[in-house]
Amino acid sequence: MSQPPQKQFDGVISNDLLKQLAYNEKMAELGRISAGMVHEVNAPLSVIISAAQMILREDDIPDFVREMVGRISSEAQRLSQMTRGLLNFSSHDEGTHEADVNLTAEFVLEFVGYEAARRGVVLLRNLDHRLPAVGVESNLLKQILLNLVMNALQAMEGDGGRLMVETVALAENQVGILVVDTGPGIPDDALGKIFEPYYTTKKPGDGTGLGLFVTRTLVESMGGSIDVSSTVGEGTTFAVRFPAAE
Repeated sequence: MSQPPQKQFDGVISNDLLKQLAYNEKMAELGRISAGMVHEVNAPLSVIISAAQMILREDDIPDFVREMVGRISSEAQRLSQMTRGLLNFSSHDEGTHEADVNLTAEFVLEFVGYEAARRGVVLLRNLDHRLPAVGVESNLLKQILLNLVMNALQAMEGDGGRLMVETVALAENQVGILVVDTGPGIPDDALGKIFEPYYTTKKPGDGTGLGLFVTRTLVESMGGSIDVSSTVGEGTTFAVRFPAAE
């Protein structure tokens, strides 16, 4: 006699699900703690920026001091912009209902800079700043692009290479975002499955198999489309399309 469904659910599947739920809760708690830490970081950054600007207004400081203080001010402002973007990204608020694909690409590439350097991956960008905004909720566009970029970085773990984000104008008043990597590529037998839930080619612990499924679901829910092309040994390209904002 077969086991009742409840007993089957209490087996391996239920243990895996419990572990995933525990991990998700841990990451959610980390996100809540990080938001408070970002607020704490922003306070001294504001002091540094203000002090640097006051010093730069002085007339009788040596050129080398002016140069160093200028660099301090520039880096502090860069960190301040990043932390504000991180707070906005982690917020439960919906954000704006139009998004600039170029600003989003810049934010994501800046955000993953450390991870890329750790993997020996060079980040490149080819952005068309003449593009119109897209009619997409801004935080969701960040999530989509971050998913694709991190997926590419994880595929190039230990191999180095290049990852480029490109924004392009498409026909029929659409805007495209390309994420192009020089990683190992995706075999033909796996290429048709990568958007399926729980399908993953990553080693255990590196992914849930939901990242690309969620990405495609988000893209399509906002009127967009996503395609992938890949050549084993050469790399992979994800192409996302969204209608321009009216």
